[in-house]
Amino acid sequence: MVAHTRRLKRSGLTMPIVTERFINNAWHRGCDFINMDLEDSVPPHLKGVARNLVQQSIPVVNKGGADAVCRINHDLMEADLNAVVWPGLMQVNYPKTEYGHEIALMDEIITRLEAERGIRPGTIEIGANIETAVGVANAYEIAAASPRVRDFGGASGYDMSRDLGVEMFVGFDQFVYGKGEVELAARALGLEPRAAPFTANITGSVSDPDRAFAEADAARRCGFRIGGGLHPNVVEPQNRGFTPTDAELEDARWVLQEYEQLAHSSATWRQVDTGDLPPGAGPSPLPTGADDANRYRVIDRYEAARAEELLQWARRCQERDREKSAAIARVRAAEAAASQS
Repeated sequence: MVAHTRRLKRSGLTMPIVTERFINNAWHRGCDFINMDLEDSVPPHLKGVARNLVQQSIPVVNKGGADAVCRINHDLMEADLNAVVWPGLMQVNYPKTEYGHEIALMDEIITRLEAERGIRPGTIEIGANIETAVGVANAYEIAAASPRVRDFGGASGYDMSRDLGVEMFVGFDQFVYGKGEVELAARALGLEPRAAPFTANITGSVSDPDRAFAEADAARRCGFRIGGGLHPNVVEPQNRGFTPTDAELEDARWVLQEYEQLAHSSATWRQVDTGDLPPGAGPSPLPTGADDANRYRVIDRYEAARAEELLQWARRCQERDREKSAAIARVRAAEAAASQS
């Protein structure tokens, strides 16, 4: 299986594939990905209808630059995979994953379907969603079961709360242990962790843009870079929250400049008093009365590596935003031309 560049997943919308207006409007939402749902949001009597809609829906959600993702049903894996694996699909999300052999079977089926349907081998990722205590206990086995698993996380949400018998919307992190186990499995295997720090949401709101930005910003500062939601209001705040700020970019460039000086000396690290820097020469000085210890910055190869990685991430965010903007512009131009003909 060939290597693949990890796609950005800062923002995404999960929507029932059977709701036509949601699918038809998805392309101009500005998402990094669209998760077409065949599971919880689709009633049992419409499961067959949902399967028949996937192939035609993939190019619809793709046309604005978003990656097409599909969540299938745990108990209908083989039938659903046969319906969703088509050119243009980026990932299949498998809910309530509990064992590694489930993911291995998915890999086997997807590999066969890729070959049969002219899809480049290894293109389609598997999102193994951990939503039960059994899944948490087997997290490492699950994450290691297939190279198609390129990011990994979960252990929270409605299904997890039901499985554990705990309240969903509370002012504390009732999922902290499970989330930690799943994150460690991801990091141990070199996968992108799909996680976020706890922020209280006792109302259950899924459409608050301020909260969406705060969550995304906090997640990025903790090293997490994958978002997603249920309401279009959260898309732009997530894209913004997962993208480094101008001040952070300025700081990263300053760190690299300082490290360049260090690299030409015999020292392995140096300490800089940022309070003595002239205006515009580095990080903004702390206000009068701030803890003097916070004025001092250590510059070494580890800080330089972090700065370079942040700049690379910012470039990827900018490229992804340009890619989506260009795709949306092409669609709008084509629509305008068609209306005039």
